[in-house]
Amino acid sequence: MFDADRPILSSQQDRLGRAVFSKYLARCMLDHRDPDSLVVGLYGGWGVGKTSIINMVVEELNFAASNMEDKEKPIILNFSPWSYSGQNQLIYSFFRRLSSALRNVGYLEDSNRIIHLLELYVSFFTQKPVPTSLRTKRSWFERLTFKGREEVYAWESGRDLTLVKAELNELLRQQKHKIIIIIDNISRLHANEIKQIFQIVKSMGDYANTIYLLSLDKDQVVHTINKTDGEGGEGYVEKIVQLPFDVPPIQRQDLESILADRLNEVIKMVPDESWNIEYWADIYYSSLRYFFANCRDITRYINTLSFGYPRLRDTVNPVDFFALSVIEVFLPTVHAGIRDNKDLFTDLLDQVYAFDSEQIKKDKIRCDEILARNTEVPRDVLLMLLLRLFPRLRHIYQPKVPFYYSDKIARKLRRISSPDLFDVYFRLSMQTGNITYSEFETLLSLADNNATFDHALMRLNQDDRVAKFLDQLDNTAVIKSIPKNNIPIIVNALLDNSDLFPQGITGPLSLETPLRIHRIIHELLLRFDTSEDRFAILQHAIANATKSIYSIVYELNIEAREHQEESATFLPLQFRLLEPSQLDSLRQLAMSRIENWAATGRLAEIPHMLPVLYAWRDWGGGKACLRFVADMTDTDRGLVAFLTSTLNGAIAQAMTHYEKNPEWEKYLSDIEAFISVAGLKEHAKLLFEDEYFEKLQEEQQLALMIFLDLIKADTNKFIRQTSV
Repeated sequence: MFDADRPILSSQQDRLGRAVFSKYLARCMLDHRDPDSLVVGLYGGWGVGKTSIINMVVEELNFAASNMEDKEKPIILNFSPWSYSGQNQLIYSFFRRLSSALRNVGYLEDSNRIIHLLELYVSFFTQKPVPTSLRTKRSWFERLTFKGREEVYAWESGRDLTLVKAELNELLRQQKHKIIIIIDNISRLHANEIKQIFQIVKSMGDYANTIYLLSLDKDQVVHTINKTDGEGGEGYVEKIVQLPFDVPPIQRQDLESILADRLNEVIKMVPDESWNIEYWADIYYSSLRYFFANCRDITRYINTLSFGYPRLRDTVNPVDFFALSVIEVFLPTVHAGIRDNKDLFTDLLDQVYAFDSEQIKKDKIRCDEILARNTEVPRDVLLMLLLRLFPRLRHIYQPKVPFYYSDKIARKLRRISSPDLFDVYFRLSMQTGNITYSEFETLLSLADNNATFDHALMRLNQDDRVAKFLDQLDNTAVIKSIPKNNIPIIVNALLDNSDLFPQGITGPLSLETPLRIHRIIHELLLRFDTSEDRFAILQHAIANATKSIYSIVYELNIEAREHQEESATFLPLQFRLLEPSQLDSLRQLAMSRIENWAATGRLAEIPHMLPVLYAWRDWGGGKACLRFVADMTDTDRGLVAFLTSTLNGAIAQAMTHYEKNPEWEKYLSDIEAFISVAGLKEHAKLLFEDEYFEKLQEEQQLALMIFLDLIKADTNKFIRQTSV
């Protein structure tokens, strides 16, 4: 079933009515009586079926040969120059193939002489020696007496090029055989290679009783020649080809017939009663049919469809999958846009949609950007297809047209519009993580609304693309282009979501995510002239943040470096982003947020607990911070979380280097900063020796083991070695 873009091989496969033409073309070439060489051309664009015609011509030639006497049978050479393109030996390869074709014909009269002359002729052009096996055989007497010198190169024969060709032509003229040379895929060659082919046809290889059948896209060949020569391509081709035939584009009706034949093979794999002919007809005749311009389009589509569908056939709606595969093949960037915007194309509601005008406006901006990626079909065609696949879009583009949609029914029918099944359709689609310029612009345009932009960042994070977005946002020109009114919204969203983002890789040439976000926020705030404006933006962002706390602490710690004289980033007061009193005020606000996180139990769950605890302690909440740590470490879960956070560096090294580092002793000071190490010893031993230990994650187990190892605790259970 899988088709590697192969044309048809037999007239029995013909669906375009070209078998008759191919048959008569083959017979006319055989009936051609003029001994001079003839050049026939098949002109047509990419995918119109030229190679299929050639295959049917060859089929008819072979059939005719089966009813002819040996002395009349045609000698057929099918030469594909594209196989030798770029090897700087196109001419030599052609004559090697021609020589081989003549040698393989047992009924060619004077074959030894013809092949010898042909090899000499080739040697004149290529300056290559005649192959050893094809050189004139000398008698034993000539070898003994050193007479009859072996002719390695043509010039050693003492013959003139013109005389060699004349003798060769005369021998071929006496034959009743037609030498039919077929050269396909000429349009794919470079300009100099196209000229070499034409040089072979019209000069080097214009032998008697020889007919060339050339297949090319004339417009493409003329364009290629004109590109190098400036002009003259049209006349050049017309001088070469004596008998041109234009292969017309395939009519849509014929194309659809071919597509239907090919699809029938795939539909055989569809589970019983899963195929909805009315739904297919609705989608196909309104949109899908317009994506196919030639047979190769069909081949590309069928290859993709037949490869992916068998694995998913029991979990997807066949019509939806067939339709989505069209988008995947012909509009891959649109396909990626659909895949990366699940919330835009699916709906969790099972009633008639009811969105407010503001939400519709935001959704339309996002959807328009994805539609704009289409360059293959009219926008209305693509939109019509998407409206049928994703009914949610109807509320955006057809708000006055009533419709009903049930997610329950969609789930039952395994429709792509069901959020429960949406991801299944993209299992063979690898996310690149890239964000196109148009998508980036669309995302920034959403920053005029708090909820919308916040949701956009969350969606990017879910798609593992937020790092790409931050990378593009961390650009001075981009930041300067953002409307000032949108800056507070961007700062709010970044600070509120950044704890949820991947932390990135720290290295000499890379930035961890918190530092990247700081750079962006800092540049955004510098758009405002006064520290009062900058303070107000940060104050509002910190006060309203509900999803992040570590990033707030990180941001204030980095900003504080401008105030520290010992820091390399120290700045005089007039150059600082914030005044000292404003920084202190933000710290107090952040500390109130930390206390809120502690009271609700969320602080004990964050991976970067240690820096937050230091900030809480150092910014004035020392007693409350120490009391929190004491209460937290009284619980099993709290102790494990505390040790995992304070020993995070040692844990990371142990998981990669598998050996103890003497420098791990420093982490005990982080523990002592908040609670006595000795006070945790017995609790940690109890957890390590209890069955509870085996239920912990690897990092948590390492935290207990490293802690007990560092304090040299005696346990009733063997501590797996953490040292060399």
